Amino acid sequence: MSDASTLLTIREVACLLRVHRATVSRLIGAGALGHIAIGSRKLVLKTDLQAFIENRRSLAANSPKGE
Repeated sequence: MSDASTLLTIREVACLLRVHRATVSRLIGAGALGHIAIGSRKLVLKTDLQAFIENRRSLAANSPKGE
C-alpha cells in the first residue's frame, strides 16, 4: 500500500488535526471528510485528509478578514 493510500483511524486523524475524535466523527457524518466504512469502522484515506486540509486552507484564504 502506497503512502497516499494509507488508511487512518478516527483517532489518528484526530491526533493529526489536534481535535477530539468526536469532531472527526462529525466531519465524516456531515460529508466534509471522506471515509471508507469497513464494518462499523470508519477509516480515512490519507489523501482524503490532505484534500480536506487543502480545502479548509483555500476557504480561509478566500474569506474576508474578521469573519
